[in-house]
Parts: sequence; C-alpha cells; structure tokens
Amino acid sequence: MSEADPAFDATHPSGQLMFRSCRGGYLDSVVLTEPALGADAATLAEAIVRTADVSYLRAALAVREEIIAAGHSPSAELAGPADLRAAVARLAEHRLHPA
Repeated sequence: MSEADPAFDATHPSGQLMFRSCRGGYLDSVVLTEPALGADAATLAEAIVRTADVSYLRAALAVREEIIAAGHSPSAELAGPADLRAAVARLAEHRLHPA
C-alpha cells in the first residue's frame, strides 16, 4: 500500500468529517469531530458515505490518469472525471445538522 496523499482528502461541508486516501483509493484515515456525533445516525452515515466517496474517487482518478499517460485505455468500470464531479456535487449539497 502507498502513503496517504493530502491531494485525495475530502472534507464534509460542515468541516466535521474528513477522509484521506492512498493511491488507488485505499483508505488511510478518517477524522470525525465530536460535534458530528450530534447528528442522527442516518444523517451521519450519509455524510460518511458521501465524503468517503469523494476521497476514494480522487485517488482512483490518479490511477486512471497514470493508465492514460502510459498510453493505455482504462477499463469502463474505472471511475472517470464525471463520477468525481457528481460525487463532489452530492457532497456539497449534504448538511450534517439542520440549519
């Protein structure tokens, strides 16, 4: 497994949850603040999934770029830039606590 890369960090819009991944999408660490635990379980779970998805996709797209740079075509199953854009948009619209 490779080292964690801050370029793959994803932070929930609340700032109360952060995921860091390694090359290829391996999870390195999760930071969860005490105030995040005040959210109901379903909302917190959704925040975790959305934030983790963005971190994973950032890391997976780095591998995709390496495949393309080497002159190969990535498999259709490998996430692409549109997948990352959609995940970032889903994360941006999520609220951990009611306004």
